[in-house]
Amino acid sequence: MLQALRGGAKSPIMKVFLVFLAAGFALWGVGDMTTGLIGGSDKAISAGKQSLSPREVAVKFDLARRNYLPNATMGEALESGLLPELAGVLARDVVFRAEADRLGLAVTRDMQRDAVANEPSFRDELGNFSQSRFLSVLANAGLSETEYLMEVDTALRRAQIVDAVASGAAQPDAVARTMTAYELERRTARLVSVPVNADAIADPDDSVLSAWFADVQSRYDAPALRTARVGIIEPQMFAASIDISDAEVETAYQDRIDEFTTPERRRLRQMVFDDRNAADAAYARLTGGEDFTAVATDTLGWTEGDTQLGLVARGDLEDAIAEAAFAATTGDVTGPVESAFGVHLIAIDEVVAGGQTNLADVSDTIRSALQTEAAIDLIFEKANILEDVLASGATIDEAIKEVGGRLVTLQDIDRRGNNIDGAPYAGDDADLAQDSLVLDTIWSNEIDDLSVIQEGANDMFFVVEVTGETDPRSRDLAEIRTRAIGDWKLVEAIKAAREEATALSADEAAFAASAETTAFRRTGTGLDHEAARLIASAAFGQDIGENRVVETGSEAIAVRTETITPAEESELTETAQLLRNFTTRAIQQDILGTLSADLSRTHDLQIRLGGVQQLLIGTQ
Repeated sequence: MLQALRGGAKSPIMKVFLVFLAAGFALWGVGDMTTGLIGGSDKAISAGKQSLSPREVAVKFDLARRNYLPNATMGEALESGLLPELAGVLARDVVFRAEADRLGLAVTRDMQRDAVANEPSFRDELGNFSQSRFLSVLANAGLSETEYLMEVDTALRRAQIVDAVASGAAQPDAVARTMTAYELERRTARLVSVPVNADAIADPDDSVLSAWFADVQSRYDAPALRTARVGIIEPQMFAASIDISDAEVETAYQDRIDEFTTPERRRLRQMVFDDRNAADAAYARLTGGEDFTAVATDTLGWTEGDTQLGLVARGDLEDAIAEAAFAATTGDVTGPVESAFGVHLIAIDEVVAGGQTNLADVSDTIRSALQTEAAIDLIFEKANILEDVLASGATIDEAIKEVGGRLVTLQDIDRRGNNIDGAPYAGDDADLAQDSLVLDTIWSNEIDDLSVIQEGANDMFFVVEVTGETDPRSRDLAEIRTRAIGDWKLVEAIKAAREEATALSADEAAFAASAETTAFRRTGTGLDHEAARLIASAAFGQDIGENRVVETGSEAIAVRTETITPAEESELTETAQLLRNFTTRAIQQDILGTLSADLSRTHDLQIRLGGVQQLLIGTQ
């Protein structure tokens, strides 16, 4: 496998430089992308002398559908908008290939090898190449070696063009260091907290409360409110009453045996050779008693880590390799085995036996799952019956009783599911009052009319009858007196806490009695406090020894900055480089987008997807 890339590379299998489907590009102002082929053209996408035929685009569309929308039919994938999105990605590649032709750009074998070998996507948790990952992703992507190399070639030629334009577009080091130093600076502080205690505040007299209420009365205005009755049927109402026999449980267990079975796994090492003769020679040395790693180092230049495949199941491996590896026993070396990737020698270091959970241990779980499945099927029958009963003229009470559902009343709720005071609706049916679909139905239905039956989340069906509505109105003090007193006392308690904290901020002894915090950043990271971000904002807004008071609603905190610690040079240098790289990539992506749009005009980009659609629809 990958003969053009293997020479000079250390890894046994090269990395995939997968650029088949990235984000969609809305860069192509080229007219209607859904029209048929103009004049019988056999080019779905064309720019300059480069093009893709309708069949080529259709094949790539099917690959994308299977990779990114595996459960969607061809028609559903077309309706999702995948085709124009894919066309944008493919059009970009065609445009850059046309520009590469114009400039006479080429890609050497060394460039291909380096690009693939440096791709990190298929390294394992230890940073080593994982053949099982490589095999799985390449197979799932449905790419042949030729297609794979074409994608690498396209990416490298595009990179040459973009890099030539964007090479000077980078964030200056000084700017990156300044920004990083600002963000990585750490500070410590001392905190003096005064709790907000509304209970310690005496009730206001009538004149004080009335004067305060006159200033804030609009806060207590009542919104428009509705009262509605909601009839509900949902699977859990019926699941427990559904009888599931032991025979059904056992049948389901057998049908789902894979769910209760752990496959056998094996810890393997391997060598991969380009030809059979080299593999035979290495195998002879192994059967003669030489060490596996020593032979791999001598013949391939591999380290011990290069040979490791790790602990894998049969399904993780290509068929021929799996057949050989799982037929051998611990300590064996099997092979040579030929695959699409070369000729393999495989060492079996460990066998981890698979297992199967007994039926008795999972019977309750299976029975509950079958009851739930049956209840979901039943709920659709119940919904049809409910619809028929309501259509016959029955009341909501009669219909819900007929199907064994539940009827609840949501009293005086606003459009957001809150009560008259703006607090979330409370009670046993609070979750129903927060369901956006239920709320929309309540507020879109006419008073005293029954809504149509709606399907909600988790296979719930419901019907709504709005029984009353009140208009928005002002409320006088008498109506909300208890609430107003509580709010006034809280305001006064916050004010008192702030005044006390302000007084304490001038008392050196108060700060001396408090412990110094751990070092924290501007975001509050490193500070163990629910108001960490607020405290950090105060501490970073003043010099050492200065203080200010912040409020959280439950306490007032005097914050005094104690120390300022600049970022360590090693951390500053590393993070500044990361920031510079990130910003530079963002700039280059902007350049790529602008350049793509410009080249699409230069090379007369044409996109005609009608023929592609005809091919795809014909495969359904």
